[in-house]
Amino acid sequence: MNDECPIWETPCEKINLSYLPGNRGAWEVDSPRAGGKYIIYNHACPYMTGKTDLEELLKVKLSRWIYEQNQLGKTPEINIDTLKKVITLPMPSVFKQMDYCLQFLESKIEALGGIVDYHSYLDEIQAATLLKNEGEIRYLIEQSRDIGWINLNGRSVKILIKGYQRLEELRKTNVASDQAFVAMWFDSSMDEAWEEGFDPGIRDAGYKALRIDRSESNNKIDDEIIAEIRRSRFLVADFTSDPPENVRGSVYYEAGFAQGLNIPVIFTCRKDLIEIEPIHFDTRQYRHIAWEEPEDLRKQLKNRILAIIGDGPHRVQRRH
Repeated sequence: MNDECPIWETPCEKINLSYLPGNRGAWEVDSPRAGGKYIIYNHACPYMTGKTDLEELLKVKLSRWIYEQNQLGKTPEINIDTLKKVITLPMPSVFKQMDYCLQFLESKIEALGGIVDYHSYLDEIQAATLLKNEGEIRYLIEQSRDIGWINLNGRSVKILIKGYQRLEELRKTNVASDQAFVAMWFDSSMDEAWEEGFDPGIRDAGYKALRIDRSESNNKIDDEIIAEIRRSRFLVADFTSDPPENVRGSVYYEAGFAQGLNIPVIFTCRKDLIEIEPIHFDTRQYRHIAWEEPEDLRKQLKNRILAIIGDGPHRVQRRH
C-alpha cells in the first residue's frame, strides 16, 4: 500500500476513477484505517483535513460507517450528502465500543480457541471501534480481560467462553443494518400495496425497504436473496395471494431462513384472506398485520416496526 488515504493520510490502495464516463472526479480507496473499501468524490476531500475537532469527529464516525458498510458487503460512496448524514450519527458508549472490539477480534481468529495479535490490526481496530489511539485500544482490551471475555498474554488475545456468550447475544440482531427485506407476491396487483404501504411504512420507521425483484444486482436470484436477508435488520413477510389457496411458498422459505438467523420477522396479510383462513399452519401462531388499504398497511407496519425493532437510523421525528 503505497498511496495515501484521503481521510487519514495513512497507507492505502487508491484508484483514480476520473476515466469513467460522467464521473465527477472520484477515487476508489482500500484503507485499513478508514474501515476498508470506499469511493470518495473530490468535493468531499477538503472536509477530511481534521483541522477542527468537528472534522476529526467526522473522520472517526465516517471510518466506523465505512467499516459497517463493508461488513454488509457494500462499497460506500462518500459525497457531501454522506458527510452531512454521518456527522449526525451518535457516538457509541464505551460498552458498545467494547462490543465492537470483541466482534473485531473474533473476526481475526481462525478457529475456536485461537489466538490473535491485536497489535497487528491497530488501524482496523480504530476504524471498527471509533477509538482514537493505541492507548484506548489497550484499555478496552484490558477491561475485556478483567470481566472475563478474553485471556490477554502480552499482545496475544484468546476469546473465552464468556466472550463467546457475549458474541452470541450480539448476533441475535443485525443492528448495523438499515435494510428491511420484504418477501411478498411479485404481482402487478400488489404494486399499490408496495408503493403506498410497505415501502413508505418501512421508511417512516427509519429503514430502507428492499424487494429482491427490484434489486439492481446481476447475481443469481437465489444467492442474492440469501445474501440480502443476511444483510437485513428485519424481514417483512406478506402472505397475500390470489387465489387464496395459492400460498406463497417462497415467502415461507424466506421467513424461515430469517428466523433461523435470529432476524426478526414481521408477518402481514390482506385482511380478507386472513378471514377465510388461507394462511398455512406454520405461521398461524404468529400475530399478523391484517391490512385492508395501503394507507392502513403503512400505518400499522410503521407502528409494528417501532414497537418490535425500534427507530431506524433514517427516521425523522416530526414536530407537532
